[in-house]
Amino acid sequence: MLIIYRKCFLKFLPLALLFLMGSYKYAQNNKSNSLKNKPFKERLFVGGSLGFSVGSYSAMIEVAPILGFAVTKKFVVGVGLTYKYYMYRDYYATIDNGSISGLYDLKSNIYGGSFWMRYFLTGIGIPVIENIFLHAEVEPLMFTNKYRFDPGGEFYDPYGNRYAQGNEQITFTSFFLGGGFRQMLGQTSYMYLEVLWNFNEVLYTPYSNPRIRIGIAAGL
Repeated sequence: MLIIYRKCFLKFLPLALLFLMGSYKYAQNNKSNSLKNKPFKERLFVGGSLGFSVGSYSAMIEVAPILGFAVTKKFVVGVGLTYKYYMYRDYYATIDNGSISGLYDLKSNIYGGSFWMRYFLTGIGIPVIENIFLHAEVEPLMFTNKYRFDPGGEFYDPYGNRYAQGNEQITFTSFFLGGGFRQMLGQTSYMYLEVLWNFNEVLYTPYSNPRIRIGIAAGL
């Protein structure tokens, strides 16, 4: 699993750095895009998203506050915190003589954070495109599973992996790329809808591609 993380990170990192360096260089060379004379506090904004989903076998609640900083009028960076409660009914099973003898739920409290960047396509002169942005994000998460991976264990997941009783700490990192659209709610606040693709789907990833997220951002 660590090998998968390293490969995905190495693929993602050059793109993220190119994104960051290109935006910074543009800000240095374009005075109309600069915010150098704007007070630090006025370049900060807060916001985030709330999520809730219920399916036939699963349910998830998500709380994700963010803190952002406007590097330029077009380029913003930020950090976030993530909490998710995830439940999947009848995820684990025990098998006796080829028949299912017991079913057990997967329940977890998932914690983590994120670092993200957005680049707004402003200055083009087309009203719709003015509110479109590109988005890149790295999100490491962790949780404690009450079943630990064990090739000789008595519990099976839907993919045929075997587990035994005993806590195991699980960590995984998602790498998102995508874009979104904002609807201004005032001079410094807006609501946004973004569609992201996770380039590092692993066994315990709580998302399905594409990931659709709705949130709000408000200037201080």
